[in-house]
Amino acid sequence: MAASRSRALQVYKRFGFAVAVAGFAIFAVLNLTGPQGVRALFAKWDELHRIQVQNANLATELKERKERIRILTDNLDERELEIRKKLQKLRPGEKLYQVPDPEPEPPATPNN
Repeated sequence: MAASRSRALQVYKRFGFAVAVAGFAIFAVLNLTGPQGVRALFAKWDELHRIQVQNANLATELKERKERIRILTDNLDERELEIRKKLQKLRPGEKLYQVPDPEPEPPATPNN
């Protein structure tokens, strides 16, 4: 009788272990394929890469702007030219000639 009880206990332990493993496997599959799963992780990585590229572009633009500010600060002639361009002002005696942009030529069509 004791042997059959021991055998039944082992069967219950194995069954409990199998249920626990199956439950964990189901839980893992649901979490990996759910809205917070692997797809979301890859989407976050893609977004992180996009933001890093954007930050690098902004850093380059910032460096260029700082260099332009340094040039305008150090060079009075460059500063004056920039101000005159922005305000569209001329010195006395200067003339401004505005030439319209040429119209683009229509694309050539093949004659068949």
